[in-house]
Amino acid sequence: MNPKITLPVALHLMVCAAAASAAEPSATEIVQHCYYKYAGDDQRSRLRITLNDPAGKKISTEFTRLWKDYKGQDGIIDKTILYMTYPPDSRGLNFMRWSYASEGKVPDQWVYLPETRMARRISQRDPGNMDWGYTDEDLRIRALDEDVHRYLGATSQESQQYYLVESTPKGNSSYGRRVSWFSKTPDWEDCVESRVDYYDKQGTLIKKQTVRWQKIKGAWVWKTAVAQNMLNKATVVYDMEQVEVNTGLKDDDFNQRALRQEGVRP
Repeated sequence: MNPKITLPVALHLMVCAAAASAAEPSATEIVQHCYYKYAGDDQRSRLRITLNDPAGKKISTEFTRLWKDYKGQDGIIDKTILYMTYPPDSRGLNFMRWSYASEGKVPDQWVYLPETRMARRISQRDPGNMDWGYTDEDLRIRALDEDVHRYLGATSQESQQYYLVESTPKGNSSYGRRVSWFSKTPDWEDCVESRVDYYDKQGTLIKKQTVRWQKIKGAWVWKTAVAQNMLNKATVVYDMEQVEVNTGLKDDDFNQRALRQEGVRP
């Protein structure tokens, strides 16, 4: 021991070091508290999607969005219907998606074509798969043990501090790893995933996602989400407006009969 450091001082330094170490949460703890947020039992909202392609062209679509959380009941995570309301010549082109809890089980997806008055199942390779922005893998809530999580430390940006967590998939994935930026807040309640950097299996940053959240009736809902393709510089902006939470949506609001409804749903 350094002769200039007395025993009481040494003990104090050891206690402080231990406290500092204990204050740093684990990667698993951060993901558990900040990634899995209550989104309500169901949602009704207006969704606007704006694509800015690499050539500078801007394309906007708007939907009435219905979403219901099934909490894994019968193996289902959630169900979503999108009723297209804009552009006018595409009004009535509706989409439905059922997501499943089983790893590797792809979502079921349907589209209603007003010109044929028929609903048909679509594959994940169809143009409606949102290849410019979020993919099916991005939209699915991942189970905690699907990835190996590693805490990378804290950083700050524009006066906000963040926990950085690297998540490496254990199974098949389009990505080599993801780095999530979780807002560092006084308590876990307000800690949310504010940004995700997606890397391919060669370690190249290929996509960046940023999210602004809104809290409605205790539920966390996206306000604005931006997906930026780092390779071709295309961006997709998702704006969620007129959000209602816990409206009492039923199973019958998420079937092919409901999908065939033309016009704007209330």
